[in-house]
Amino acid sequence: MRFLHLSDTHIMNDYQQNKLMNQLFSEDRNPVIYLKNVLQKVAAEKIDFVLITGDLVHEGAKEDYDLFKSIWQDYLPDTPYFFCRGNHDRRDVFADGMGVATNEQNDYIALNEFKGLRIISLDTAQDLHHEGKISIQQMEQLKDWLSVPAEKGTLLLLHHPLAWEEAGIATETPAGFTEIIANSDILGIFVGHIHQGTTASYGGKNQYMTEAISFGVDEFSDESVFTDRTGYNSCSLTENGLVVYQHGLTPKQSILGRIPKPIEGNF
Repeated sequence: MRFLHLSDTHIMNDYQQNKLMNQLFSEDRNPVIYLKNVLQKVAAEKIDFVLITGDLVHEGAKEDYDLFKSIWQDYLPDTPYFFCRGNHDRRDVFADGMGVATNEQNDYIALNEFKGLRIISLDTAQDLHHEGKISIQQMEQLKDWLSVPAEKGTLLLLHHPLAWEEAGIATETPAGFTEIIANSDILGIFVGHIHQGTTASYGGKNQYMTEAISFGVDEFSDESVFTDRTGYNSCSLTENGLVVYQHGLTPKQSILGRIPKPIEGNF
């Protein structure tokens, strides 16, 4: 199988509606255009499905999700995509916007199957908090889903990273969560949020983070530097395991803006 890993598309109908987005983007240079360019680029390739690890829109309304879905329909109408919720996907409009159901805690967690491959989405986004957290209820549901191995293994999707070099950035998890991951048939953990392409290890499983479709972010002690660095990952599932390729879309980067810390709604 061959699939793509995209993240942090931050789609909006009007980027002037948001103070930060208005600083970074213009009518002819914004994430809507970037996403269309990527999908047009890969449309002719043989892709079985796509993973999108959160921040589908930027704190938008149902109309922004409608735009997101219409872009996929225009470029990859026959290719299924699986997604999770990010911290910029507002809880009160995400489910309606994407046409999905949530659990009793209003989290979007999902179990999907594609030709023997199991794809699980968890919801790490917290209201009024930038970093991620997994609840005990989600952990118990994940444990139940993973109790029986899938024919071709499992892919796990979440927005915030489980593993990161700064402990405060890593997703907060209940006791025992790492052991569930370690003892599972998970082939790879797919995340976003940081807007950087990296690989890490969690519970003995590889965690893959892709560059954002929308913009890059480099964090410094006194400022956040936003760049036009964008990219995605293409992945091949072979008899020998999972192979992940990083694709950079901007060989020569430029700075979109410098925002002093702290900023409201950090990425």
